[in-house]
Amino acid sequence: MASFNEADFSHCCEICGLEGLTEEEFRIHTHTAHIEGSGICPFCGLSAASSAELILHVNQAHLDFLTPESEPNISFIDDPSPSEFNGIHVENHWKTDSYSSRNASSYSGSIIKSNININPNSKVNGGGELSPSISSHSQGSPLRTNLELKLKNSQSTFQCPMCTYTSLNPNVLEEHVNRSHFDLISPSVGDSITTTTTTTTSEMYVCPLCTKKSDSAADLELHVNIEHRDILSPASPSTQNCPVCGILLDGDINSEKAARHVESHFPATSPQPADRAALREREQREFEMLRAQYGMDNQGNFKEQSVTNMQRAVYAGEMSVSDYYERTLDLRAAESCGIDDGSSVTRSIVPRVRAISNNATNVVRTLLCTCVDHYASSYGDRGWGCGYRNTQMLISSLLTHTGYNEKLYAIWKEQKPPRSSVPSISRIQGIIEQAWSQGFDIQGAEQLGSRLVNTRKWIGATEVVTLLSFLRIKCQLVDFHKPTGSSGTHPELFAWVHRYFDSSVGGEFTPPLYLQHQGHSRTIMGIEVNRDGSLTLLVLDPSHSPQQMAQLGDTNSASALRLLRKNEASMKARQYQIVAVVGMNESEQQFQQSKILRGLRIPQDR
Repeated sequence: MASFNEADFSHCCEICGLEGLTEEEFRIHTHTAHIEGSGICPFCGLSAASSAELILHVNQAHLDFLTPESEPNISFIDDPSPSEFNGIHVENHWKTDSYSSRNASSYSGSIIKSNININPNSKVNGGGELSPSISSHSQGSPLRTNLELKLKNSQSTFQCPMCTYTSLNPNVLEEHVNRSHFDLISPSVGDSITTTTTTTTSEMYVCPLCTKKSDSAADLELHVNIEHRDILSPASPSTQNCPVCGILLDGDINSEKAARHVESHFPATSPQPADRAALREREQREFEMLRAQYGMDNQGNFKEQSVTNMQRAVYAGEMSVSDYYERTLDLRAAESCGIDDGSSVTRSIVPRVRAISNNATNVVRTLLCTCVDHYASSYGDRGWGCGYRNTQMLISSLLTHTGYNEKLYAIWKEQKPPRSSVPSISRIQGIIEQAWSQGFDIQGAEQLGSRLVNTRKWIGATEVVTLLSFLRIKCQLVDFHKPTGSSGTHPELFAWVHRYFDSSVGGEFTPPLYLQHQGHSRTIMGIEVNRDGSLTLLVLDPSHSPQQMAQLGDTNSASALRLLRKNEASMKARQYQIVAVVGMNESEQQFQQSKILRGLRIPQDR
């Protein structure tokens, strides 16, 4: 609320009615106009020879008016008729321009007659009493209209610090500030702020809520709206919903009523011992199922699962007995030497995919890796071996490059198998364990218990990086940790893959990309650029059988690439990770630095 400033108080001359005087101006005016010059009684118009006689006359004849004891005396100044005094009649003529220049313009020097009756016992310039009485009423009291005398008001007037509004009640002024000056576009502000600012630039405005001062009403109002907005417009209480059923709760969610409502959703008593036992049993069963799903139950391995599933295939008529024994012998040989038996491989894919893509009418450009073989899941790894099969696809491509072949051949040590040999799943598990023992990816080793051999544990992108880094092959791990397009798509992933294959055009060796997402992994062998500018990934999936991959042999069939093509709408997993082979770690420093996994996050954190 605006406060009353004592420095702004102005004085009013009680003798002639002149207003708006400071204390110093009031003293000079009184001395000049009423002490040194001739005086005229402001109440009855009687002229006096000296100021002493005038003061004596006012104190004696008009004492009751100066210090009224009752309300009727105050009405004297507003009496519309001339005043009469009982006693002898004295006729006095005066001109308004002789006593005050303030009233000259109002009356233009007209002569006004005042009848004053003085009783025989009274004296005009001496002792005695003059008793005024109201005798008649007519229009226009000369005491009011000529002198413009204002009674002293015992109440203080409070002025708004932002406009010219005044009020005797501080509460009313406070309400005016809160309503009229709520913000800068308030319709109550109008031109008053502009006028006040331009005409009284030297006037200081005080914030009604703090001690800040400003010479501009607009600046002060802006200060109030910004600094004290919580007082002028406090935030309305937010509604709360029940965290269990979602029903709208009245009042604070921490109130007793809300607490009782939330507690009503739960049983009043704790579960019985039998219920607790059943709950623990169910949790244990679900935990074991989860462990089995991710191969963490230590139940079975690649070899055992292969034998079991082949036996089931024989019982179901999917495999003959002779095929069963033949596959069993091949499995034992592969496990003993650590080389994949090649029973699920489809070779020479790249030339066939290129031919089919080039025949497509809506494809303007096809970018593919140099070479890659497809490895499908078999009886021994179905349900958990996708990470190993995609690793075999990547290795099959690297083996065609002389430099990478030399690094990969270190797997075999003294065995010396053919240089095109691809390690089996069991051998890949053993190499990753060796890398862990050398200090690669310590956190990943702890998560998997530092053990993979003879288990069905899943592997992901970090284990692939660990394997290749241990073999001194340099990798880049790219984490597309959240969607970057509408509807959960990943346009940044497509753009990155396009740049990867496009930068390798010109005969340079280009390996495929390892693609990981929640629960599955695949291999990106290339990308298509369509006429409308959209991109389509060409993806190899281990879940596709050799019979399905055989469809690629028909290069004239446009539908043969349906298994491989993936557009943005079909890639909506929450997160993707890509492993790209980008060179070799030749120095010992690079080899040691590769023990700590480092990745690129897209989009980058801010």
